[in-house]
Amino acid sequence: MDLTIGDWTFGHIRFTGPNEVAASAFDVDGALADSARFAVGSIDHLGSRRGVVVPERSIALDQLLAFCTTHVEVDGAAVPAWADLSGVYVTAGGRHLQIHCNFPHHARGVVDRLRCPPDRASVAAAIAERDAFELEAELIDDGMIGAAVRTLDEWDEHPHALATRALPLMSVDAIGDATARPVESLSDDDGPLAGLRVVDCSRVLAGPVAGQMLAGFGADVLRVGADHLPSVDVGVMSTGFGKRNTSIDLRTESGRSSFESLLGEADVWIDAYRPGALASCGFTPERVARIRPGIVVVQISAFDWIGPWAGRRGFDSIVQSTTGIRWAGGQFARDADGVPSGSPIGLPVQALDYATGLLGAGLVARLVAHQRDVGGSWLGRTSLLRTRDHLVARRAPTAFTPASVPVDPEFLGTVESEFGRLTAVLPFAGTWPSPPRRLGTSTPTWR
Repeated sequence: MDLTIGDWTFGHIRFTGPNEVAASAFDVDGALADSARFAVGSIDHLGSRRGVVVPERSIALDQLLAFCTTHVEVDGAAVPAWADLSGVYVTAGGRHLQIHCNFPHHARGVVDRLRCPPDRASVAAAIAERDAFELEAELIDDGMIGAAVRTLDEWDEHPHALATRALPLMSVDAIGDATARPVESLSDDDGPLAGLRVVDCSRVLAGPVAGQMLAGFGADVLRVGADHLPSVDVGVMSTGFGKRNTSIDLRTESGRSSFESLLGEADVWIDAYRPGALASCGFTPERVARIRPGIVVVQISAFDWIGPWAGRRGFDSIVQSTTGIRWAGGQFARDADGVPSGSPIGLPVQALDYATGLLGAGLVARLVAHQRDVGGSWLGRTSLLRTRDHLVARRAPTAFTPASVPVDPEFLGTVESEFGRLTAVLPFAGTWPSPPRRLGTSTPTWR
C-alpha cells in the first residue's frame, strides 16, 4: 500500500503567520507544513477514535520552521550543531565534497584516509588535491560519511536515483496476522496517544523527531540505544522532551533478551538505525511481529531499502549534497545585488530530517488506527530520499537570497534539566511532558 500526504484532508488544522519563512530554491515551507499537517492530523484522528475531542488547531508557520532549526541553549550558551571538520570542501577540478564528522570516529576515519593533521586547514588542503567522486567512494568503503556535490541532472542519471524514482513517499506492508486490538477509551484530559508504548531506536535526526512528536501527545516513548554508540548532544537535547532513555547492548544474549521483552509489550517500534543493523541482531520486522502480534513498525532510513545504495549511511545534509539540492542552492542563490553565488548552499534547516520525522510520526498514528480497524501487524517505511524527491517535485527551483530561519524569542521555552537550564523552541503542536534526559538513565522497562 502506497501513501501520499494528499490521501487525507485535515480541515481542523490551519496555518497562521507569514506565508514564506525559509529562504530556499525549493518549497521548504510547503513541504514542512504538509508533513506537520499529516503528523498532527493523523494523531488527532487516532485520538478521536479513542474518545478525545479533536480541537481546532492553529500552527504558526514561523514557529514550525524555528522548531526545525534544532536551536538549543544550555545555561545561556548555544549548543553547537556541527563538529569542526564537518562541512563542504573544494576538490580538484573545482568540484565540491561534503564530509560529515559529528561522530568522533567519522572524523578520525576521514583524517586517516587523507593522511593529514586533524585540523580544518589541513583537511581542506588534502581534499583540494583529490577527485570528488574518487574520494567519496574511498570514504564510503571506509565506512565514513562523504558526499560529492552532484548536480540535479547528475543525480537524475545515477543508478540509485533510477532505482528509487517510483517509490511512494510512504509505503505500508502487512508483516503478520493478528486480531484487531480494542480501541481504548480516553478522556479529554488525556493526550490522544496516552498509554501507547513506543520503542524508539533512533539517533540522528528524523527518527528522534518522530519519537518526540509521539511523546508530545502522550505516548510512553522509551528511546533505546547502547553505551558504545556515539551520539550528538544537540540532537539528544532537542528531540528528548518527554522521552525516557535506556541502554541495551544487543551484542549480548542478555541485551537481546531485554530488548525482546520490551518489544513484547510495545504497541510501536520505530527502527531508524541504518537498514539491516537491528536485523543483524535478530530483530527483523517479521520476527518482531511474531514476538508481538499487532505491533506497528515504522522504519526510517537515509537512502532507502532498494537500489545499489540500499542501506547506505547518510544524514540530511549528505542526501542534499548527493542528490543535487545543495548544488541547486548555489545556482539559484542571489546576493542583495542579484549576483549569483555559485558555491553550494544547503537548505536553511534540515528539512529532510524534520519532514521525514513528522511523516514517521503520522505514519505511526495512522497505522495504529488501521490496526484497530482491521487487525494485522504492519510495517510502514519512509526515507530522507523519498522526502527529497517529494520536495524537488513540488516546484522548479527559483532564485532566492540566502538567509537563516529566524527564531523569535516568543517561540522559546526554558526548563531545568539534567543538562542544565535548557532553552529550546517550544513544540508547534503538543507539549513538553518532561525535560530531556541523559542517555542510559532509565531502566529497560515499561511504566
